[in-house]
Amino acid sequence: MKRAILVAGITMMLIGSVSAMEPVTLNGKMDKLDSAVFGGVQNGSLIHRVDAVDSVIYGKSRKGDGLDERVSNLYSEVIHDDEGETPSLGTRANALEYYITDGIKQTSLEERVQDMESTVFGAAKTGPLNKRINELEKEVYGNRHFAMQNIELPANTVFKIALNEDVGTKTNEEGDSVSFTVEEDVVVGNVLVLPKGAQGSGVVTKVVKPRSFGRSGSLDIAFDQVFSIDEEEIPTVLGPEAREKLKMEAAAVGASAVGALALGPIGLVGGFFVKGKDVEMPAGSTLYIQTKETVQTRGMVMVPGEPELILNEKVSSSAKQEDAKKDTKTLNETEVINLSKDEKGVVKVKNAGKTVSENNKAVSANNKDEKTEENIKKDSSKENKKESKTLKDADDISMVIVRNE
Repeated sequence: MKRAILVAGITMMLIGSVSAMEPVTLNGKMDKLDSAVFGGVQNGSLIHRVDAVDSVIYGKSRKGDGLDERVSNLYSEVIHDDEGETPSLGTRANALEYYITDGIKQTSLEERVQDMESTVFGAAKTGPLNKRINELEKEVYGNRHFAMQNIELPANTVFKIALNEDVGTKTNEEGDSVSFTVEEDVVVGNVLVLPKGAQGSGVVTKVVKPRSFGRSGSLDIAFDQVFSIDEEEIPTVLGPEAREKLKMEAAAVGASAVGALALGPIGLVGGFFVKGKDVEMPAGSTLYIQTKETVQTRGMVMVPGEPELILNEKVSSSAKQEDAKKDTKTLNETEVINLSKDEKGVVKVKNAGKTVSENNKAVSANNKDEKTEENIKKDSSKENKKESKTLKDADDISMVIVRNE
């Protein structure tokens, strides 16, 4: 296979990387969610598709009134979250599969979880994927789990890749996409950034067919980016360090000195031309690329403690407002404790139906007349003449704890 690369006569130019942008539209995010969870984009309305992903991941649909929030929350929980310390479900599945099989498959999340369950438990299970992934983690890792960690991946880090499909001058045209698989782990310290099985992509930039007088064909490919274990794009190129590694490969398979020297010119990887022949690189052909620049990214590191179960706990803003209303306390035989330095000022308030927030401001009443804080103080004073303190003494309260008895 290595010899096939060297004899193929491939000329791959060093072209600036064009990173695939994170989707910003609802359709774009749902397409990526569908592909990750089901293995391909699903038909139907956005609502139907969101409900379907929710059902598979969590066993039920998330409550909320905004599609934008629902899709964004699903995307961060399943695909990629720039800020969270807990890896997304997709990233956790990647880590599990890497740990179990020493590689990462490019099939649906459903199928991958089933395969891992069959390997670990002897049979696939049923139920929401978040719980099944959590059970796998506990069984495989024990009282440990992978956590995300910020890391600096140096420029010119060289690693081996393999083509995912056949590439050649007979079948490919300029602009065709090319995908590849990382063939070895890329680790910084003890942090795994690129696991074996990580995916990358590039594009065919030039195709020259075989010509008369025995002139061979040539093919230029830019390997633009590789995707980290956290699904972040990392720019890559075929640079000097990668070419040096290819020279070593050429020597290992017995290439001629002239052929090896052909690896030297800027931008060239090949130089092993067979006159009048098409360039053909079969799927599985291996070569080397390198990181284009130093990048701040995230990797995974094993840490103590059981893995967390990801629940569909992110809710819409309207749902949060409803929860806030439920948390409001009712002053019905409620004890208000003054937490000033002298620990005094305990007052019994019998004015049923009034509600306050934790900052001691009156916000509403069950009757139609809303009363200000001053009115509440006056009412309390009238009904509790025998009390030694009134609410006027509470002006200096730094914190009020409201307990319903």
